[in-house]
Amino acid sequence: MAVPAVGMRGWTARWGPESVLALFAALVFLGFLGSVDLWGKREQRASAEAIDTIDHGHWLVAQIQCRPRLEKPPLPRWTIAGLMRLTGRRDEWMVRFPSALAALATVGLVYALGRRLADRDVALASGLALTSLGFFISELRQAGNDGPLACFTTLALYAAWRRLHAEGAEPGARRWSMVFYLALGLGFLTKGPIILLLAGLTVVPYLVCVGKLRVGLARLWDGWGLLLFVVLALSWPVPVLLADPNAARVWWLEMGQKAGMAGVTHHRQRLPLAADWTWMTLPWVVLATTAVLLPLMPHGRETRPRIWFPWWWAVGNLVMFCFWSVAKPNYFLPCLPAAALLIGFEWVRLTRLARVPDAQHATLARRLLQMHWVLLFAASVVAPVFVRRLAPEFLGPCVVVSLAVAVAVLLSAWAWRRGADALALAPLTGAVAVAVLAGYGALAPALNPVHSHRTLAATLDRLLPPETRTVMFFKELDEGLWFYLRGRALVPVPGSLPKYNGAMTLLEEVRSNRLEVDWTKRAESEKNLFVDWIQRPDRASSYVLIRAKDYEKYAAGLAPYVTPILCEEGMQRNELVLLRVNPPGPVARDPERVNPVRR
Repeated sequence: MAVPAVGMRGWTARWGPESVLALFAALVFLGFLGSVDLWGKREQRASAEAIDTIDHGHWLVAQIQCRPRLEKPPLPRWTIAGLMRLTGRRDEWMVRFPSALAALATVGLVYALGRRLADRDVALASGLALTSLGFFISELRQAGNDGPLACFTTLALYAAWRRLHAEGAEPGARRWSMVFYLALGLGFLTKGPIILLLAGLTVVPYLVCVGKLRVGLARLWDGWGLLLFVVLALSWPVPVLLADPNAARVWWLEMGQKAGMAGVTHHRQRLPLAADWTWMTLPWVVLATTAVLLPLMPHGRETRPRIWFPWWWAVGNLVMFCFWSVAKPNYFLPCLPAAALLIGFEWVRLTRLARVPDAQHATLARRLLQMHWVLLFAASVVAPVFVRRLAPEFLGPCVVVSLAVAVAVLLSAWAWRRGADALALAPLTGAVAVAVLAGYGALAPALNPVHSHRTLAATLDRLLPPETRTVMFFKELDEGLWFYLRGRALVPVPGSLPKYNGAMTLLEEVRSNRLEVDWTKRAESEKNLFVDWIQRPDRASSYVLIRAKDYEKYAAGLAPYVTPILCEEGMQRNELVLLRVNPPGPVARDPERVNPVRR
């Protein structure tokens, strides 16, 4: 049935902008979701955990590298494994789908919170900004714990705002307390107690700033809600501790490494996380930076006190992470929705202020908008020049993206001149959507062979005898091989892996010796362990995988005992060597020895 013109115009005015936001979000987070193989360490681990959960029934504690994976709570793993079992699909799309859903939910919550904090324009601008934040897109298109944590953190803080600012007679106002505690519990099951810090460093300073600390905390207090949180938060740790009391040490070490309390660092030391603010907020660096200063400036008083809520969520937590010994950018991911809200506030403020000729700071507002447009347009012109010189094979998709950005800048400026506020941001978000589709649909898949383990798994199936169902590995492998190598068991060389993780073993070694670890002796001990296993007659398999960098260290001592069958080269990941143990008996240094396959 035809829709009357008036009705169509009314629907467009009422829901058209939100439909544009929903379309862009769907394209950005779902488009070509499975086109890229599993590259990153986090999603390789997530896929290996989910497959182990399904294949071996390890729902309480999954195993990867044939050892218990206790470092991360189980909710993302349960979600991925449940979807795999329900659909019967084991592919990259299904592994990433829960994080993509979390992204869509987070965009919706940011829109809803923006309407509560300000108005429809701020809500739309904030949703469009979050949908186009490059770091948020890249992280939420991967499997892992950080994307769902961002969703539950946003839900908890949205519920907190609803409860704190509900009118006394508002129906169901107290239910938002239950939603708040429910979200905290789900976040705890996603990545542990960090969600309590993220929420606490938002709500408490905000209440202090508005002078309602006692009243606000009293409103958020709910005995049944607290009970719900405790039940959810302890539903996994308690059964795990009953099964393995050493789990507490693993959890303490995992948290202590990041905060610098464990005596051993998780990774190399990093600069304070604030140094990453610029690229974490691309392409809205100008807006994000000026928005951080907004509540502190005299002309920002019109946005106070409500802007303190996203400000403490973003800036307060950023300051907290700067005091951690090891704080990686993905730790800040649950705070990017707050950064998007600050960007939304600032975009709408600037677009409105810049139209008022005689208003104070109107010229500055116009200059900031122009700076943003000019920087994006300049980037669209310069990018093809660099790509042509550095990676000419990607010039075609790059030109398409550059044209989209250039046109989007012109449309954005035109829409602002026509009176649009939030919708002037929509063309720029659309250009980001084009870039995402080009990147994940055309550019990134071309890099799959050098990043993923799909080709390696196919090569192993070709080289290994059909009757060889078990392949050994020495020390560690990238978990992506478990995802792509089907029908064969990967088993560690006995004694080559720690029971829990390398950091715990290293810490125990340092504490027991009260000395620095002697890495030369360690390498010699590892080589002797490997040789001893090779000489055992009861080996589970005569084929073993080892990282190329480890094989280089041991090659001279292993030469009489093994023959390289496959040597990977030119990979942009940990390269592997497949070795075949030589048959027992005298080993001649045969000039006709089999030449290994090199990739």
